[in-house]
Amino acid sequence: MAAVASHVDKLLAQARARWPGITGGAERFAELASEDDGARLETDDLYLACACAAGDAAAIAAFDRHCGPAIERVVVSVGATAAQRADLVQAVRERLLVAPASGGPPRIATYSGRGSLISWTRVVATRVATDQLPKARREPAAEDDEIERLIASDDDPEIGYLKRLYRHEFKLAFEAALAALSDRDRLVLRQHTLDGLGLDELAKIHAVHRATAARWIEKAREALQHATQQQLVERLQLSGRELASVIRLIRSQLDVSLHRLLR
Repeated sequence: MAAVASHVDKLLAQARARWPGITGGAERFAELASEDDGARLETDDLYLACACAAGDAAAIAAFDRHCGPAIERVVVSVGATAAQRADLVQAVRERLLVAPASGGPPRIATYSGRGSLISWTRVVATRVATDQLPKARREPAAEDDEIERLIASDDDPEIGYLKRLYRHEFKLAFEAALAALSDRDRLVLRQHTLDGLGLDELAKIHAVHRATAARWIEKAREALQHATQQQLVERLQLSGRELASVIRLIRSQLDVSLHRLLR
């Protein structure tokens, strides 16, 4: 017990050095830190979250500096207009930092320190923003913007027409290809693309080496790209030049379409 207490005191001192002037939530932090040897915990982030949950004003200001840019990027990524963004950012902050009227602690109290606070915040922010933003009020989807960019002025009219035709066919082919992936491939793509988890965080969650997590993601992306191409080849009669255009379309649309379908 003495060794555990000494270890927790050391972690507490390190966290306070990282976040000077923040003192709230120390008891909760010590409780959570004592349940683990600290090797797998993001203890600095955990201390900040505990202080925010306790209502420490300095901690909340530090949270805004630390995680605010990530929240703003999420709000932009879900298609909010410029007029909607400030309201959505505030809605995310309130969900994370303000205790619900029905009682209980704020949402940030559920952060366990496993994985970075920024990544955890991105996951919560994505769910809040997509729930609160009416689809009818969103800006045109990024996928449409990207396809229009591909229909460049240097394409001849025939290829431009084919690319417009592929807009519908691509969606059908991509959905079928995604459904054909293994459960693990879909899971790691969701965690990496939608939840924003990095390789280190994926490795921790799945108890594998970082390099293995990287191979999983690359393998899943290659399988998805190949299956989408095969679906389109089966659906359409394509010449060599047309197929090259389809491959360009698939590559440019992979991340955008993943975000849309996995959401």
